[in-house]
Amino acid sequence: MQDYDELWNEYAIAFNDKLENDHGGDWNRLDEAEQEIAALWKLAADMYSGGFDSFFLNWGHTCYSYAMRGIKRIADTNTGLKKTECNNIYKLFDTAYTKVFARFENDERIKSYEDIIQYLTGEDEKLLEKTYDSFDEKLGPLLCTRAYEFYSENMKKTV
Repeated sequence: MQDYDELWNEYAIAFNDKLENDHGGDWNRLDEAEQEIAALWKLAADMYSGGFDSFFLNWGHTCYSYAMRGIKRIADTNTGLKKTECNNIYKLFDTAYTKVFARFENDERIKSYEDIIQYLTGEDEKLLEKTYDSFDEKLGPLLCTRAYEFYSENMKKTV
């Protein structure tokens, strides 16, 4: 059986390198698929190493929106169980964003994403921990598998 976490990492890191090294972090210099791949790589990497709060605080709303667009696109191209899996992944992150981070969008106290951490409540932290646990246990490997299948195998997207 193939290790899709490893395949995804090897495949997608090249798109992140293109974003960071070739284009100085300018998302606008990537096409839509490249944006999604780089954002999904950042999402998976940060989820495995620190959780959704780590991902969002490191990369912000733009990266989050590209990752979510990618998950939606992957879901829309699948049927049956694969579509349900992708929709569950989408719902996991949408819930965490909506319940924790969306309320800070127009908060004048927030000058940078890192400022949010000081205003998180105990309930926020519980939800973020639940998000991490759900991802790590089952949804992380599914995201890596579905993303690799979609971008590398189906779209044949290359750097």
